Amino acid sequence: MTDRFDPNIPPRGPTDPAIEGEFLGIVAVTERPAIGSSNLVVNRSKPFDIDVSWRVFGNLVPLWLTALSVQTKEWVVTAFAESQGPGDEVSLGEVRVPIGGPTFAQSETYSARLEVPAFKLPEGDPGNTTQAGVYKLVVTAFLNSELGEVGYDMMGYHDGPIIKVEDPR
Repeated sequence: MTDRFDPNIPPRGPTDPAIEGEFLGIVAVTERPAIGSSNLVVNRSKPFDIDVSWRVFGNLVPLWLTALSVQTKEWVVTAFAESQGPGDEVSLGEVRVPIGGPTFAQSETYSARLEVPAFKLPEGDPGNTTQAGVYKLVVTAFLNSELGEVGYDMMGYHDGPIIKVEDPR
């Protein structure tokens, strides 16, 4: 599993300005009702949740988020399912998370839960060569900016886990 944030400006010394981001832990997929803390096999006839948390940190965070919070009030968190093998790519939905403020610390943590309805993803069928039923989840957290040139937007992504969708009838 990989993740990345942009901007990602690590400090070069103890007093250099910096801003970085990271996803905390793994993206958790949980069926409802929950069976354990996370699932890799989900029943297509039941809804499931995708839980994600992330943080931005560094000396520039208060300045950066204060400037963005004037016109951008929320992160847009989106989840996608990318078929592994034959099948469709599917947008699983989005949720908006308030940016906070009016003042910010050098480390700000956020979390989101995306609720995926039942029957959103097709299941795999061993005899069907057009639908694998295996998906890699990709979650993005995006903070839009209208401050001049490109470069003030913030975006991070987390790639994974891979899940299997089935209908155990």
